[in-house]
Amino acid sequence: MKKPMRLTIISLILYFLQSLICGILIGTLKANEIFAEIISTFLVLAIVFFMIRKKETLSYFGICVWECDNFFKAHFLLFLVPLVNLPYLFSGAKINIASAIISSIFIGIMEELIFRSFLCRLIEQISDKNKAIIISSMIFGCLHLINIGKYPLVYVLLQVLYAFAIGIAFAVVFYKTKSILICIMIHVIVDFLGTFELEPILIAEVIGTIICSFCAVFYYFLYRKTSRLTS
Repeated sequence: MKKPMRLTIISLILYFLQSLICGILIGTLKANEIFAEIISTFLVLAIVFFMIRKKETLSYFGICVWECDNFFKAHFLLFLVPLVNLPYLFSGAKINIASAIISSIFIGIMEELIFRSFLCRLIEQISDKNKAIIISSMIFGCLHLINIGKYPLVYVLLQVLYAFAIGIAFAVVFYKTKSILICIMIHVIVDFLGTFELEPILIAEVIGTIICSFCAVFYYFLYRKTSRLTS
């Protein structure tokens, strides 16, 4: 079994390198923007999946597993999360749809692998699953502090809280279903809708943060309750 620490560090480095590779392809090699996005995305994902290519490793990190009866009924709250960014779809922003789709897929896959799969398994080995859920979500939330300067502080703080909350919900789903596939799907949709943003809408961000916070509380205490019942 590959060590989660090594996977977490390497994947995080590759995650940030993707935009650099894409920039080099466009700026130095004069590659088409879409072509550069595809190549850089494929290269990074290929390396990551090569590292976890064995079936038992894929299962351990929730890549090829789906174990939950009546999943959509049991986890319907997750499908409220993409509604957070739905107002941006009507903002009038002109975007490159193909580029937005590729970018959203890349971010959704990589962030779920890093923060919900590799990092949770790493913390779990050191401590326990409850701490893995909380700590991985805190780190995921704090990652959004890199947007300071790009957005007003109030929006960045809402992003941090939003990411922390949805991180808890996704981490619980990962542990309950032993899969990150649905988390990736929801994440991709959220990011894709977010690409239509011309400028942040305060009311949308506040409502989104409330929805995600409710999901976090619901899933976390449900997880604690079911864990006690099964222990």
